[in-house]
This record gives sequence, C-alpha cells and structure tokens, in this order.
Amino acid sequence: MITLSELIARTKLQMQAITGMAPETVSRLDRADDGWNVGIDMVEHQAVPRTYDLLASFDVVLDNTGEIRCWHRTGRFIRNQQHGES
Repeated sequence: MITLSELIARTKLQMQAITGMAPETVSRLDRADDGWNVGIDMVEHQAVPRTYDLLASFDVVLDNTGEIRCWHRTGRFIRNQQHGES
C-alpha cells in the first residue's frame, strides 16, 4: 500500500514531468472510491521578487497506485494574492 507522503511526492514528480512546471504545494488530497483526488499548485512563471510568481492550480485524479488518470488546470494566480480562501 502507498503512503500519503509517497502519494504526494509521486504526484509532484508526475505533474512536473507532464507540465514542465515546478510543484509548489499540495492543497487538497481526498480519497475516492477508485483512487485519489489531489489539488496541486505549480509555479508557471517565476518572477522577481518571488511574491509575483504566477502559480497554476490543478485538479489531478490518481488511481489506487498513485498513477495519474487525468488532470486539468483550474486557475492561475499571483503568489501574493489571496487564492480561494475567505
């Protein structure tokens, strides 16, 4: 069985390979009947200063072994802007 830390590390590596972007953070990890649903933010464009980096949010669906089944970008935001929280 795969551990949560292995699942997160595997998701980051796979998304970096797919998108060419550096992984920033996993913001959501939910168990599904046939795998996992993951929310991950990736650095789409690195800026100076870093507070102006452009980040992209992705929803990723994994199977039970941690392999990506599908993914899609759900949004983009500047690092210093509040993002989806109240």
